[in-house]
Amino acid sequence: MYQSFDDIIKAACGRRPRRTIAIAQAADEKMIHVAREVTAIGLCDVILVGDAGKIRALMAADGLESEHISVVDEPDLEKVGRAAVSLVSSGRADVYVKGQMNTSDFLRSVLDKEVGLRTGRQLNVLACYDEPGEKKLFFITDGGMTIAPSLDDKVEILKNAVPVLHRMGITEPKVALLAANEKVNPKMPATVDAAALVEMAGRGELPAGVYEGPIAFDVAMRPEAAGEKHINSRISGDVDLFLVPNIETGNCMGKAIGYFGKGLTANIVVGAAAPVVMSSRSAPIKGKVASIAWAILACGNDKEE
Repeated sequence: MYQSFDDIIKAACGRRPRRTIAIAQAADEKMIHVAREVTAIGLCDVILVGDAGKIRALMAADGLESEHISVVDEPDLEKVGRAAVSLVSSGRADVYVKGQMNTSDFLRSVLDKEVGLRTGRQLNVLACYDEPGEKKLFFITDGGMTIAPSLDDKVEILKNAVPVLHRMGITEPKVALLAANEKVNPKMPATVDAAALVEMAGRGELPAGVYEGPIAFDVAMRPEAAGEKHINSRISGDVDLFLVPNIETGNCMGKAIGYFGKGLTANIVVGAAAPVVMSSRSAPIKGKVASIAWAILACGNDKEE
């Protein structure tokens, strides 16, 4: 189990054979800095896709030169995503990374019928948080893709997310099915869905884990709150994964963690044919590097030397 982003980065740097990432729309100062960082620490090779003239000018200004970095020229903003994702779908790269690109355009390339990474499964955003003062990493899904998930959507979200935690050594993740309170209320669909998911988990219909819900955030985070509310919880104060009831909850939680808690965020998209990194354009370098490292760990060990 990884306790911090440093642990994830260290483990990914030790992964062999060395992986390659393709960055879509890499003509951006921050993405050049990311390329410098990941190659300097031996994390991966990098293919920078975009306007080659602008990319090389930025590399020169940064003093960046490495045998582990190559450039693919595609100056057309409408074609750059397709050019980058095709490197992954064809096997030339292992991880698809969003650069200075609009999110909807990036996702359109992931789902391209000819060269994209479609699997027929639902795509979801799984976010990992390294929060000062917390004893371990924790995860939130889906705060970036599914706007108002139905019960069926939530089942698919969990089937995408929980196995990722299994692969990180969390054999029985503690999953909080978030709602505004712990009582099932027909007027609050999130509470009804949470209760249904707990029943499904009890029947073995969800990936292995300890599922509790409906559960409010304060109870999930603080055993004292659970005690005050006379709730006997197996996950309070030790949650691994928060399933949010809608995109607004996940979006606000994630940004509050960064703004108020000073935590770092790593994001990957799950459900595609290859690992996909979709960090915010405003994310700090450390968060982007951690996201790439996490995606590399998700590749497994099946690439030929």
